[in-house]
Parts: sequence; C-alpha cells; structure tokens
Amino acid sequence: MRWFIPVFLLTFLFMHLYVYLRFFHIVLKSKKAKILWAFFVFLGFISPFLWRYADLNWNSEITYYMALSGLLWMGFLLYLLLSLLVIDLYKAFVFLSKKFFHINPLPTPSKRSLLLLVFVPSFGLSAYSYYETLNLKVERIKLYTDKVPQSIKILHISDLHLGPVMGMDKIGLLLEVYKREKPHMVVSTGDLVDGNMRNKVYLAQALAKIEPPLGKYAILGNHEYYRGIGQAVDFIQKAGFRLLRDDAIYIKEYNLSLVGIEDDDCRFFKACVGSLSDKEVLQKADKNSLVIYLKHKPRIEEGAEEFFDLMLSGHTHGGVYYPVGRFILTRLFISDRGLHKRGNSYIYISKGVGTGGPPMRLFSPPDVAVIEILKPDR
Repeated sequence: MRWFIPVFLLTFLFMHLYVYLRFFHIVLKSKKAKILWAFFVFLGFISPFLWRYADLNWNSEITYYMALSGLLWMGFLLYLLLSLLVIDLYKAFVFLSKKFFHINPLPTPSKRSLLLLVFVPSFGLSAYSYYETLNLKVERIKLYTDKVPQSIKILHISDLHLGPVMGMDKIGLLLEVYKREKPHMVVSTGDLVDGNMRNKVYLAQALAKIEPPLGKYAILGNHEYYRGIGQAVDFIQKAGFRLLRDDAIYIKEYNLSLVGIEDDDCRFFKACVGSLSDKEVLQKADKNSLVIYLKHKPRIEEGAEEFFDLMLSGHTHGGVYYPVGRFILTRLFISDRGLHKRGNSYIYISKGVGTGGPPMRLFSPPDVAVIEILKPDR
C-alpha cells in the first residue's frame, strides 16, 4: 500500500511524457501550439490532486466537473498511449526488417496519418467506453437448496464508488432495478463510497428509499478506508444499511445466515474489526442454515468454501477493460466476474455499478445480480 501512490505517480508521469513527446510534439507545427498542449498535458497530470482538493474544500458541482474532466482525460490518455505503442512497435518492425533482413522498407506513417491512426481510435474507444458505463446489466441467478423453507430473492450490488463523479445517476439505475424486481433483501459487497461523503447526505437519503422487507446489508471495501473510515461508515448507516464487520446475522424465517468480513486493506489504516480469517469469521454462522458470505475481494482461504453456500464479492470490475480482467485479474483472484462453483458452494463476482477511476469500461459492462434461492422441485 505504501508504494501505490509513488508507483502510480511515476507511471502517470511517464504516460503523459510519452504521449506528449511521441504525439503532440510531433504532429503540432507551431511552437505556440506545442507550449499550449504542454500546459494542457501538465494540467492532466496534476488533475487528480486538483479535484481531490476540490472534493475536500469546494462545492460538489465544481468538484464534479473537475473530477469528470480529469478522469475522462485519464481514460483517453490510456487509449492514446496504447495506440502510440502499436505505432512505435510497427516502426521498430520496419527498422529491423530493413537493417537485418534487407527487406524493402514498409511505409511509415506521416504526421497526418499519425494524427488519424492515433487520435481517431482513441477518441472512438473513449466514447464507446463511456457509453458502456451507462448500460447497467441485470444478471439472473437461480440456486436450489433444501435449506430454505421458502424462496428468497436477493439483490446484490457492489462497487458504486459514490463520490465526486458517481452519484444520483448510479443510484437511479439501482432504484429502477429495485422497483422492478422487488427483492426480499439487498446486499452491498463494498466500495459503496469513494470520496468525501460529508456533504453527500442527499445520496444517503436516495439510497434510504430502498426498503426491502428483510432489510439491506453492507460490508466495507478497500475504498471506504481511503478517505476516512468514520465518514464512510456514517454514510452507509444513514443510507439504511446494516454494516457487517466480522459479524453474522440469522434470519429465522428463511433459515439464512448472512456473514460479513472486513476488507484486508483495513490493516494499512489500523482500522480492522475482528479477524481477517475466512474460516474464523464463518464459524459465527449457524451451520444448519443457508450461509451467504459477503467478502469484497474474491479470494478465500483454502477449504473455507466448506463453511458457506454462497459467497458474494465485487472489487474486480471485470477488469474494467476486458483484457485486464481476463488475463491479469483471473490470476490474482478466483476470477474477474460471474458465477463459479467450488465444491458444493457457489461464488458470484460482480463487475460493479460504478468505476473507481475513469468512467469508462471496455466489454465489462456494469451489473447487479438478482439471486433467487429456491426449493428444488420434487
């Protein structure tokens, strides 16, 4: 954790320098234009500091536009970088072909074609990626068990990242699903908030309109700690959630135990409550009931799946960009998305509703899950 900020800043700085020197400095002709774009690129680099300061000190409307523009630039910058890397790899291939294999040189892009080959796909992918965040998918899961005396419907939400950018638009999407599906219970598996929530009472009031008959429950994700655990807990409780921190509840009517564990990032802030051991926390559940385990990050101790029937997680966002989830996060966690079976137990990993960085996704659309626990037909 202590290395994250310096590594991020160095990487972010490299991205800005690379894009400016390999793109803007080349395609721009006049010195004034180069200086102007150098200033814009510098603003892009310091934008996270600017809108974080605004989030603490200025009104929410100013903060929203500052954060949105900074985060959109961050996402666009990534596509610019990837496009330029492809062009530079092509140029290296041309150079090596000519030098070592004596192949007639292939054409290299001119300044005009470089502008088209880099800017057009980057802008197009950015626009599509932003559009994808607006289309919430509803995943439907049916599980059958003899443990419940009657059927129950659960709405699983995760990773709203409410804060400077994510707000009423994301809550509105949830309210639509809630009103349509009418679940018995709502559970949130972390990162409900991601920013200074002291002036966001209206968001808590909007979430409080979700009033399922069996209540709504939440656990903490890693982002709840970053801006102050106290104000995050206060917001979650004002929104009407019962917070489970190394805790279990039993709902007799449905013979259902709900167990929640702290996110392990609590260690970096000395804010942990109880054990971080899956097996120890799960011991608090009624062993004869249907045990649903809420854990933000989708990974578990070996053998812990024997102590729950269904585990609900988030955190991964499906990688946000599909290749990241598919080729990287599947090696760090149980998976990056979807329903998985471990022994006799199931694990469902949500791609989340919001985003913790740029409001962009690529083939990893946001989702919530409607989970029906049913008695098997005889």
